[in-house]
Amino acid sequence: FHTSAHRGTLLLATHPGIPARDALEHVSLLLKGAELNADDISAHLSGLEAEQLWNVIHSMEMARALVDSLLTD
Repeated sequence: FHTSAHRGTLLLATHPGIPARDALEHVSLLLKGAELNADDISAHLSGLEAEQLWNVIHSMEMARALVDSLLTD
């Protein structure tokens, strides 16, 4: 994760003892929320801006699909 300027500590980190499945489920929910927000915003864009945001949405969908595939096992 990203290191903050304050003492070189991690800004975000997973905590020991948190099951990977729980972390992945949270990642999936975060990606889904980002997709929904971006999709709402895309309704107000046109041209190149709409195409660029579509690319972002598509990338989030692919990332969520990969995470979700790990959760199906």
